[in-house]
Amino acid sequence: MTKPRGRTIQSSILLDEFRAKELNRRNFIKRAAAASAGGAVLGGLPGCFPTEGDDDDTPAPVDHLLGMGGGDGYKSALEAAMNETVARDGFAGVVNNGDTVYLKVNSNSGDYYPYSTRPRMIEELCSMIWDQGASRILVGDRSFWGDPNTYSNLVANGVVEATENGGAELLVLDEDDGDLEWMEFAQSDAADWQGGFRYPVPVLQADVIINLPIVKTHFISTFTMALKNMIGLVHADDRKRPGNLDTHVTAGNKLYRQIAQLNEHMTPTLNILDGWEAIIRGGPTASGNPTGLVGEPGVMIVSTDRIAADVMGLAVLKRYAVDNEDIHNWSVWENPQIVEAIAAGVGISGPDDFDAAGPTADEFDDFMDLIV
Repeated sequence: MTKPRGRTIQSSILLDEFRAKELNRRNFIKRAAAASAGGAVLGGLPGCFPTEGDDDDTPAPVDHLLGMGGGDGYKSALEAAMNETVARDGFAGVVNNGDTVYLKVNSNSGDYYPYSTRPRMIEELCSMIWDQGASRILVGDRSFWGDPNTYSNLVANGVVEATENGGAELLVLDEDDGDLEWMEFAQSDAADWQGGFRYPVPVLQADVIINLPIVKTHFISTFTMALKNMIGLVHADDRKRPGNLDTHVTAGNKLYRQIAQLNEHMTPTLNILDGWEAIIRGGPTASGNPTGLVGEPGVMIVSTDRIAADVMGLAVLKRYAVDNEDIHNWSVWENPQIVEAIAAGVGISGPDDFDAAGPTADEFDDFMDLIV
């Protein structure tokens, strides 16, 4: 018996609803970027911001484009990074009462963190999101297109248990779920995707999308972080179609254009890049080619901008990754994945637009030296 492949929806009403949600997310990102550009100082230098009142010398909080957190604790590092950005105070101003929030985890395999999103991250974020009055939280992903066992992977890497503990709903993006609806984007809108591609409707309908990659090297694409994490949303049949990701073709930057084109049609509200632990050789799986190796940078990266998040993640990897990793072959701005994302206009356009603060991260200045 042939398994159902899910339904592809061609509805003008649904399309209009998605466009409205996507526009809201994009406008939120633009406002956050404008606020950062209007008052922030590169590197988050102290003493350069307006005070809260005439009798108070305490600098008013500034929403930087990117925040980095460090220190002794996982949660405190996460909160420190968030509090340098628009996500300060536990998503106040990001998540509104009644919102549906989707957490885009990274679950390419069943390998536990740092190969997949850490379960604790999911639980901590769910608690914050509920506190802001969200009505619904979805957590989900699709594993490598050749692996039909996404649910089993989500069990093995702890995502299922964390989703349950967080009071959220699991969204398994397997193509054999006949109840899951998909929306199609034509090849005319994504030139390097043969036959176009499909995204899951429940994700497109979310009010807030929070992207949860890990700082990882990748044995084909040099790294996999915020930008590449969008691949997990694509229908597996579209990913494995000849000319798409049946093989990863990096020649002529094709793979990097494919990643950029996916990001043109989906805008995460926020990107939380977990670098508390990181994959510093191989990746994305524990048994890849070569076998992955774990390092401990001890940092969190939060940004509304995917390019900014990945550039900072690259700076972390350039300090921690083993010497023969391909990420050392370019500067952070010359890495082909970043080059194509900038050309597609899915985020900042270069170092002049980069704004970050990380007062709790011990190596922040060293990372910044690799960026500006």
